[in-house]
Amino acid sequence: MKIMKKYISMMVTSLLAVSCVDTVILPDDKTVDEDMWKSKAQVQQNVNEAYRSMTTENVVSRLIVWGGLRSDELIPATSIPGTVSEDLTEINLANTQPDNTYATWADFYSVINKCNLVLNRASRALSEDPSYTDGDYRSDCSQMLALRALCYFYLVRNFRDVPYTTEAYMDATQVVDLPQSSPDYVLAQCISDLETAEKDALSPLAFTDWRKVGYMTRDGIDALLADIYLWRGSVKHSAEDYEQAIFYSDKVIASKKAQHVNGYGPSNEDEYPLAEGYDMFDELFVWQNAEESIYELQYAGTTTNANMGVCKHYGAYKSGNNIEPYLYASNIFGFGATTNAVYRSSSTDDWRGKMNTYAKEISLTGGFDVLEIRKFVCSTLSNIRDLNSKIETKPSTVYSNSYKQNFIIYRLTDVMLMKAEALIGLALLNSKAATDQEEEVLDLEHMRQAFDLVDAVNQRAKPASSIAAGDVLKWGTYSTSVAQMEELVMAERLRELAFEGKRWYDLMRYSYRHMNNVDYTTTMAEQDEKGVAFAATYKPMLDLIKRKLGSKGDAVAAKIGTEPRLYMPIPLREVRLSSLLKQTPGYSSDDNISKQY
Repeated sequence: MKIMKKYISMMVTSLLAVSCVDTVILPDDKTVDEDMWKSKAQVQQNVNEAYRSMTTENVVSRLIVWGGLRSDELIPATSIPGTVSEDLTEINLANTQPDNTYATWADFYSVINKCNLVLNRASRALSEDPSYTDGDYRSDCSQMLALRALCYFYLVRNFRDVPYTTEAYMDATQVVDLPQSSPDYVLAQCISDLETAEKDALSPLAFTDWRKVGYMTRDGIDALLADIYLWRGSVKHSAEDYEQAIFYSDKVIASKKAQHVNGYGPSNEDEYPLAEGYDMFDELFVWQNAEESIYELQYAGTTTNANMGVCKHYGAYKSGNNIEPYLYASNIFGFGATTNAVYRSSSTDDWRGKMNTYAKEISLTGGFDVLEIRKFVCSTLSNIRDLNSKIETKPSTVYSNSYKQNFIIYRLTDVMLMKAEALIGLALLNSKAATDQEEEVLDLEHMRQAFDLVDAVNQRAKPASSIAAGDVLKWGTYSTSVAQMEELVMAERLRELAFEGKRWYDLMRYSYRHMNNVDYTTTMAEQDEKGVAFAATYKPMLDLIKRKLGSKGDAVAAKIGTEPRLYMPIPLREVRLSSLLKQTPGYSSDDNISKQY
C-alpha cells in the first residue's frame, strides 16, 4: 500500500555561521522578531523550516559519509575533481583532518537552533491567535524536542564531546562560545527531552499522507529512544539501558502492528507488517513513505527541495558524459569466484543482494568490478541483477535538481534489529565464559528471541522458492555461541540497512560492547590531560573495516586503534574561534596539518 506523497513549500530563512554554533539570522530588530510569532501559521512556518533544514545537501551528505564511508560499506570514486576527492580519501583511510569538509557540525547546529527558536518563541502565539491551541503548541514542541535530540545524537556519535545548548540565537552580534559537554550528559538530556516529547507526540494515526512519516510522530520518538538506549547500553555495558531499548522497540513494533492495513503484506496479526520480499524495494525506495517506514526526510524534487546529498554521493555529481557518483559500494558487495561476503554468508538467494547495487564494468585499483548503489537512486525496479551476473542497465535517475528520492532515518526492520541487538547485549552480560573449571553458560532465552527477530527480517528478503528449499537461518547454527549470535545480528543489519547511514554506528556499538575502561562522563580532552590511557578498539571490529581496504587495511586499523580515533576531529574553524573548545586527542590542534595517505 502506498502513502500518497504531497509536498509543501517550506519557508527559507537566511543562515550565517557564527562561532561553534551556527545561527539562524533573522532581522536584528526585536519588533520584527516579536511579529514573527503571532499566529499559528507563523509558528508552523518555523516548524517546517526546522524540518526543511534537515533535508539540506550538507546534512544528508554527512549522514551518508559519517555513517557509511567510515565503515566497510563504501569507497570513494577515483576520478572526482577538486577537494572532495581528497576529503573522501582522507576519511576512507582514517586520516581525517580537522579542516576536512565533512568534519563540520555547523549544519546540525543550524537545525538545533531552529528547534530552539520554536521551543523558546512559539508560546507567544498562544495569547495572540485563538486558533493556536495549547494542544497545537505541545505538539509543535514535541516535534522540535525530538528533532533536536536526533541532531545531538548524530553529533555525539560522530564527535563525542560537543557543545550543548537549548538557547535560541537570533542576533548576529551575539557571541556563542560554549565548552564541550560529555557524551553522557548530552545523551541524558536527549532522553529527558524525548520522554517529555513522547507525552505530547503526534499520533502516527493523525495523518494518512506523507506527514505520517515526514513528521516526528510517537513512533519516531520511540525509535530514537530505542536507538539512544542501545548506544548507551553498548558503551556502558548497561543491562538497564538494553532493557529500555527493548521496551521502546516493542512500543514501535506494537504500534506498527496496530496500524497495519489488511490486504497489505501479512494476513496474520501476529506477523510483522512488512512488505513481501520482491515488493519491499518498490515500497520503500521507489514509491516511498511505505507502511513500514517510521521517519523519512521528504523531498519535492524542486530546485529548493531536491535531495542533492544522495544524488551526488550515490547517483551522479554532475551531468553530461561519464556520469559518476562520489561513492561506490565496496567490494564486500561484489562478484567474483569467492562467496559474496554480504549476501551469501547465510543465503544462496536474497532479494536485497539483487536490488541494492548494480555492476558497472570499470576496473579500479584492486581489480574488482565497481558496484554503484541502486538504493535511493533507482526510480524503477526493472532490470534487477542476478547474483551471478556482472552486467545490467544503469538506473535511469541521474544528476538533477529535481531529484526527489526521500532519505529514510528509521523504519520497522531497523527497530526490529535494534531490539535483537539489545537482546544480544543482555545475553553477553548474562552469559558466563568457559573456564578450565566450568563450561560456558549461555543466556539462551535472550539469544533465541534475538534469533527469531533476525530470522523474520531475513525470511522476508527470500524468494518463497528458496525458503521452501530450506534456504533459511537455522537456530542450531548459532545457539552454541553468543559471539556467533552477535555476529549474525551485525551481518543482518548490514544486509538489510546497507547504504542507509547505519553501518559505522553498528560497528562502533559492536566495538564498545567489548571495550573496557571507557569513561563517557568526561570529555576526552579532560582524560588526556590526566594521562588516562584510552580504551583499545575491539579487534574483530577492525577486521571488518579492513575488508574493503586490501593492503592498506592494517595501517588504517592501526590509526583507529583507540577510542579517540573512532570519532571525527573537532572542526578546525571552530577550534580557532573558541578558546573553550578542545581538539580530540590524536588530531592536530593547529594549522600545521600533515596530510599523508
